[in-house]
Amino acid sequence: MEIPMSLFLESIEAKKIYYFASNRLNSPQPHYYVCIARTEADLLILSCCTSQFETIKRFVESRNLPTQTLVYIPAGTAAVFSLPTYVNCNETHIYTLSEFAAKYNQGLLTFKGELPEIYYEQILIGLQASPLIEEELKQRLPTP
Repeated sequence: MEIPMSLFLESIEAKKIYYFASNRLNSPQPHYYVCIARTEADLLILSCCTSQFETIKRFVESRNLPTQTLVYIPAGTAAVFSLPTYVNCNETHIYTLSEFAAKYNQGLLTFKGELPEIYYEQILIGLQASPLIEEELKQRLPTP
């Protein structure tokens, strides 16, 4: 059942999980994204989830990035992830509220649940630990 646009937009907040394809990734496949923060300016800071552990592990190791920048989320978490899932905290994806609304209107984005607090906090710690995340962005994030 689709919810009205106004309710959908009001409901966008930290820890919510969304599923959509993005032209900002190297893959045309849809991915799960966790909303990390919704700023005062209605920018949405998201982290992308993947089940491709070896790929993301190689990325982190090859750049000598802190291990806490790779967050593990067990299969079955939030009833969304059927496979072990990982979040690379060395990158974020920023969308405007209008970009999100357009995807939702076109049926290209769905709400999938909420991430438990413990994993959300680990992502926040990973983002703060990453040397690849800009300081200005880190200041917009909630404190873990």
